[in-house]
Parts: sequence; C-alpha cells; structure tokens
Amino acid sequence: MNRSHLFTLIRLIKWPKKIVFGTFSLAIITAILGLLIPLFTKNIIDSFTDGNIDVAKVFLLVGVFLFNVALGATSYYMLCYIGEYTIYRLREKMWGHVLKLPISYFDNNETGQTVSRLTDDVSTLNNFVSRSIPEFISQVLLVIGSVVFLFILDWKLTLALLVMVPILMIIILPVGKWTYAVAEKTQNEMARFIGHLSRVLGEMRLVKSYSGEKKEYTRVMKSGENLFRLNLKAAKLESIVSPLISATLMLIVLVLVGYGGLRLTNGTITPGTFVAVIFYIIQAIVPISSVFSFFTEYKATSGATKRLHEIYSLAEEKVDEYDEGFFVPHGQLSFQNVSYSYNGESDVVKNISFTAEPNQVTAIIGPSGAGKTTLFHLVEQMYTVSKGMISYDQFPVGNIPLSNWRKMIGYVMQDSAIMSGTIRENILYGMEDDDEESMMHYARLANAHDFISNLPEGYDTIVGERGIKLSGGQKQRIAIARAFMVNPKILLLDEATANLDNESERSVQSAMYNLMENRTTLVIAHRLSTIRNADKIVFLDQGQVTGAGNHDELMETHRKYAEFVNGQNLRSLQEIV
Repeated sequence: MNRSHLFTLIRLIKWPKKIVFGTFSLAIITAILGLLIPLFTKNIIDSFTDGNIDVAKVFLLVGVFLFNVALGATSYYMLCYIGEYTIYRLREKMWGHVLKLPISYFDNNETGQTVSRLTDDVSTLNNFVSRSIPEFISQVLLVIGSVVFLFILDWKLTLALLVMVPILMIIILPVGKWTYAVAEKTQNEMARFIGHLSRVLGEMRLVKSYSGEKKEYTRVMKSGENLFRLNLKAAKLESIVSPLISATLMLIVLVLVGYGGLRLTNGTITPGTFVAVIFYIIQAIVPISSVFSFFTEYKATSGATKRLHEIYSLAEEKVDEYDEGFFVPHGQLSFQNVSYSYNGESDVVKNISFTAEPNQVTAIIGPSGAGKTTLFHLVEQMYTVSKGMISYDQFPVGNIPLSNWRKMIGYVMQDSAIMSGTIRENILYGMEDDDEESMMHYARLANAHDFISNLPEGYDTIVGERGIKLSGGQKQRIAIARAFMVNPKILLLDEATANLDNESERSVQSAMYNLMENRTTLVIAHRLSTIRNADKIVFLDQGQVTGAGNHDELMETHRKYAEFVNGQNLRSLQEIV
C-alpha cells in the first residue's frame, strides 16, 4: 500500500485536538508508571536481602500498580475513542463523497461492490485504527522505555537483547509481503461476493421466474469457495508464523535470563537488579509480538485502504447549493448540435438539434436504441454533452447551478423508482417541508388519493422493497404525485404508460395530462394518442434526428415514421382511448 493512501484518508478527519493531546499524555504517563514498577520492585527485593522490610515501599508499590492499571484502562479507552471517532468521520466523508459521484460511476460499478467498500473495507480500516494503532502506540512506548531502563541497569544485557531483535525482523519482513498479497486478493473477492449477493437478492423474482436458483447458487458459491481458499492461505501463514515468533521470543527470554542468572551467581548484579531486569526483558520482548501483529494488520489493511482511496480520488459532480436568488424564466429548451458517447466510445446521440417550446408537448419517438433515454439523461445533466450545448431560455444549462436545474425537472420513468418506506415518504421524497395539504392535493391531481385512502394505513402504508406491494399503475401515479410536488418547469415522461393495462393506463394518462399543463414537456411515446396530441414530434434513428414536425406532416414527409405508425413494429402505437 502506498502509505499516502492511509494518511490521505486520515487527514480528511477534523481531529478533536484537546482529546488527542490529553489521551497521548495519559498514555505516556501510564507507560512511565509501568516502567517505574520494576525499579520499585528492585529496591524492595534488595531491602529483603539486607533483612529490612520497608512496608511503606510495599504499599507504595501496590498503590502505584493499581493506579497504573486504572490509568491504563482509561488511556486505552480514550485511544479507542479516538479510533472510533476517526472511522465515524471517515465513513461520513466517504458516504458523502459517494452520493456526489456522477451517475457514470454507478453505471460502471456494481452496487454490491460499492456497499462492500463502505462496509467491509471501512470495518477493516476501523479495526486497524481503533484497535491496532492504540495498542501499537502503548507497546512501542513500553519497549523503548524498557530498553532505556535496561541499559541503565545493565548495558551488557541490553546489548545482547538488541543483537537478538534482528532475528525477529528477518522473520517479520517477508511475512508482511505475503500477508499483503493475500489480504488484497481477499478484499477483492469479498467485494465480488457481496456484489453477487446484492445482484441476486435485488432480482429474486426474476431468479425464481426463470428457475435460476441453481445457476446463481453455483456462481455465488464459486466466489465463496475462493474466499474460503484465501482465508485458509491466511490461516496457514498465521499457523506457521505465530509459533515461530513465540518460539523465537521464548528462546530470547531464556538466553537473556540465563545470562542474567550467570551474572547473579558471579555477584556482578544484585537479586533486586536481576528481578528488575527480568521484568524489563519481558516488557521489551513480549510487546514485539504485538508490534509484529500491527505490521501484519497494516499489510492486511492495505487492500481496503487502496480501494477506499480509489473511490475518494474520483471527481465529484459539481453540485452547488440551491441558490434561492437564481431565477430562470419559463422558456425554450434548445438542443444545439448535441453529441454524447459513453466512455469515449462511438456517439450514442449525434449532432442533435431541435427545440422544445414552453407550454407545449414534444414527443420523442424512434426505434429501440435510438438514444431517446440518453437524451433525457443529458437534459437532467446526469451526463455532460461531448459536443454542442443544451440551453434553457438562452441559459446554457451548464451555467445553471445543478441543484436549481434539477429542481426545475420532473421525471416520470417507465418503471418509476419507489423507495422502501411509506407512500407519504415516497411522494414527499426530496422535499424539505412535509406539506400535508399539498401532498393530498397533488395526489388527487395524480389520481392517486382514492386508492391510497382505501389502503389500511393510507399514506402511511409500507410499500415494500421497490414498491412491490403496489401495482404498476399505482406506482406510476405515486411518481406523478411526486413530480407534482416539485412543481417542475420541465417535464420528462419516459414511456410512463408502456407496461400498464388499459384501465391503469387511462388513469395514469389522465394524471399526466394534468401534470403537463403549463410546462415544457418531453415525452418518449409509444402510444398513437400521445403522439397525435403532441405539438411537435422528433424522430430519432441511430442517435440522429431524421425528422421533426407534427403527426400529419411526418406521415406525409417521413417514410420511416409512417411505417412506424402503420407497421407491425409499433403495434403498441394503436389507439386505446
């Protein structure tokens, strides 16, 4: 991992400086007291050998020990608090950033993988920051202090200790590289695993309708098997390294204690010094195992940090705050030589020019794949045009604050998005104020109030995931009521009645006619009734405008339009009202 990845993410946090300073001061005091305890022990033991038991020193030692335990617990909690605070703020920053990413990111990345980054990867980083780092800091202070006191008490033993430490490093360094490789593969496989789960669970009715259970079981479990093998590889590394580290540490302690015992028998050190040296050796050696674990976890965190950094480094949409003072008059929506391509590939729409007049309906029709829905996404500024310009009342839409622009648009899709929750929450989605009176008024205009009132919980009825408890016509009317709440200047209707039965369609069509009044309306239409009533029809074919006019004009001048209306290709265009 590039260390800057971790530091970049941590620098995003606004640190509580006073708490950080106090916590680290407490940790230093705790470490110092822990280092003084062996010295008190040395003095007491040496007084035993002289035949003088200093009871006051014994009580002082016990008091310092208990106080140090309490102080250590407080210090550790505060270090963990800082770690948890850091992760909380990091999750806040990452979620805020993901919400502001352009729609192209979500086109190119599975939802499940993004969820994995925000949950599994952040949790991995959480454990590292809130657990590993606090323990590492306290252990390093203990190791350094112990080595300093050992050097003061017996420099020969200290040199022997320092000579043996590189033996541990020879073991630690290669293992860290292996651990990083395994951890990165595990994180990537976990993201794929969660991606598969999210995709299948989100379309469970499709899976069951086409008996896809066996295929999806095999696909998910293949990823699960890969995870199993990677985790086994990590366990194998741990099973080899941990005993090796423990054995090496034990050998070092035995050698040093044996050497110290030899010096005790020679009379070159006192019994109290010998006991203190043992304490300091243990305090210096045992934490090395924790230090090793820290670097192992640091490597394991590398994959998660790298992925999070990749997401955070992506450019956000330039979504300005809604400007109350910015006003655009109700005017003409104009496309001027507009072209767009996905990911730099061939243009989906090519050199498109036409105008949609205010208070009129402009119908966009054409064969599948002609670029109709892409055109709507360009109007919403979900994508930025590659060439040309879209303007509204002579304002380039790129110069209008994005929040203001999207507030001016109401979009009713073929399969309108319904969020899990209540009908009330869906109609009022995106509204800052819960205006009950306006909600019911617009629900009536959308022909939705009657069916909502007949539901057991009325507007507080839970709609289920993606509105599964509602019919297609009911969902569309709720979407229309939501569009009414925005009071848009521009209305985009994307085949809003394509999947409805005749009865539901009549109700939805009536609601849409109410919504179209006094707005600039663009409608992707497959119904002859809608097309005939349009003020202008724009025919798209292979991403280009091949004809524009009203119904009668195009029937006379546009051969493909006439075939579209009369031929088998547009059976859905037949009159139904």
